[in-house]
Amino acid sequence: MKPHRLVVIGVYASDVEANIAKGVLETNGIPAIIDNEIFSSVLPVTLTSVGGLRLLVRDKDESLARQLLE
Repeated sequence: MKPHRLVVIGVYASDVEANIAKGVLETNGIPAIIDNEIFSSVLPVTLTSVGGLRLLVRDKDESLARQLLE
């Protein structure tokens, strides 16, 4: 079985926004990961300098995840 790769489906400036989106996905059965989350506690003012918080899902879930977040 081929492992799934992770794809970025959103980039958020705050941990609140990222966690809301993650919650929507997980409520609908799509596992999600927030990358760069550690920076939100270290740099709470702005995350744009580190690229924001990236929301990642498995490539097989990408299409449904994008539909849910629209």
